[in-house]
Amino acid sequence: MEENQPALMDHAVRMLGLGNAHGASETLKSVLGADPENARAHALLALCLVELRRLHAAEHEAGLALAIDPEDPMGHLVLGEVLRARRKLKKAEEHLRRAVELDPDEPMNHRALAALFALQGRRAEAGQQLAAALALDPNDPATLVALGRHDLAQGHLLPARGRAREALDQAPEHLDALVLMGDVLLREGAVEQAREHALWAISIDANDRGALYLLSSIKARTNPLLGLWWRWNAWVGSLGDGSEMLVIIVPFVLYRIGDVALVNAGMKQSSTWLEYAWLAIVAYTWFAPVIFRKMVQKEMSEVRLRPDY
Repeated sequence: MEENQPALMDHAVRMLGLGNAHGASETLKSVLGADPENARAHALLALCLVELRRLHAAEHEAGLALAIDPEDPMGHLVLGEVLRARRKLKKAEEHLRRAVELDPDEPMNHRALAALFALQGRRAEAGQQLAAALALDPNDPATLVALGRHDLAQGHLLPARGRAREALDQAPEHLDALVLMGDVLLREGAVEQAREHALWAISIDANDRGALYLLSSIKARTNPLLGLWWRWNAWVGSLGDGSEMLVIIVPFVLYRIGDVALVNAGMKQSSTWLEYAWLAIVAYTWFAPVIFRKMVQKEMSEVRLRPDY
């Protein structure tokens, strides 16, 4: 088994790079069964567990990796990812920066730091980290997808589509690339093509959250009322943090100004209708996301049971 460990580790990294976190985790468990003191295997397993949203287990494995080797960049990377998922952003940044310092030639470290910056709305810094990752490996599908997501978040559909196509040229069954292309197609209005990409991704991994969310987004898009909310949510999500706050605050301010103006003009009935309209908008924006989440949950339970996938 010891002779096969490097090959198994490489195999796990390839599976993880293709989005198959479950398969990678099983391979890494077999490595750790033979060598429990393998810090890199603990760190990679922690990264798989992050992808599988098992954050407590991921933090435990990352802790084991750093206990065995405190200077292991992968250990710092994964612990940073766990802390980012838990919204402990300051501590996450410390570990992710440390990972970049220890291994500046690893694109994954730069991508993780870029994801943290993107979460904080620091898009320029995120772009710099992604550019560094791309310079290290211009053909890395994961980096190409991350760049595509960076473009899509800013509403730049054509560059995002190009990045998705580049990633799929390198790895035709890359889950995240398929979902990215589906998201771009959906934004462009090519609903049926987006559905094909979602189902293609689900056929590879029926539990992939990104693919299931895309499929549910497609269903919401075809529903007139939920589709309106989907387009609004997608547009707001493409704005910066400051702009998002303005989009929320400005309509309320305009409503209040209009209401006061109508009351002062003696148009009480119009003021009442304006109030009803505002309450309807508030109710809609309150319940539409709840309905959408239920659609996602329903889609997850249905897809897992489909024998043809």
